[in-house]
Amino acid sequence: MDPVKVGMKTQKVLVFGDTHMPTRTDSIPPSFYEQIKQTQYNLALVTGDIVREQAMRAALPPLPKCYIVKGNMDYGHDYRFHEQLQIEDVNVLLLHGTQLRPRGSIKQFHEIICRVGADIGIHGHTHKPAIDLYEGKLIINPGTISGATSGWKGRDDASFIELEISSSEVRVILHNTDWHFVKKSEMLFSKKNGDMFRSE
Repeated sequence: MDPVKVGMKTQKVLVFGDTHMPTRTDSIPPSFYEQIKQTQYNLALVTGDIVREQAMRAALPPLPKCYIVKGNMDYGHDYRFHEQLQIEDVNVLLLHGTQLRPRGSIKQFHEIICRVGADIGIHGHTHKPAIDLYEGKLIINPGTISGATSGWKGRDDASFIELEISSSEVRVILHNTDWHFVKKSEMLFSKKNGDMFRSE
């Protein structure tokens, strides 16, 4: 499958997933809602386990063009199991992560990323945010934007990620909250000679 080509300028990308709406929760942190509402995104990458798209969209501000992959809880949806996109000079692979053994395995995901020729791999499923540089590939997990846990009305820390992609540079901005305080952290990466590197 050839990757979808996206844009020819700096791209602002919203990355989130594991909303589990409405089966486990029906909202996201108010601070996240405001951040997303006030930001002009070019597209959104959604890591799956949204459960019902209508409920997910009702809980968030209007979204840009979305690429949504199928999670193990997304029954009855016809989403693809993975999406591959060429965004500026970087190639991005998006999947839920059910395929990874053990759960969240960076090593196995790295093998898949290399096999399809991607530079960045994005997955969900673990509900834990992570930004890892592993053997020349950038691996990202936005966590759960709704703080969904295994039961209704339970909630864990919530998180999502923004990407700013300009040519071969990628700024990763992680938003994480315990529902009281929001922590924001940024990392800058660049692609050189086919590999991703951390930039100062």
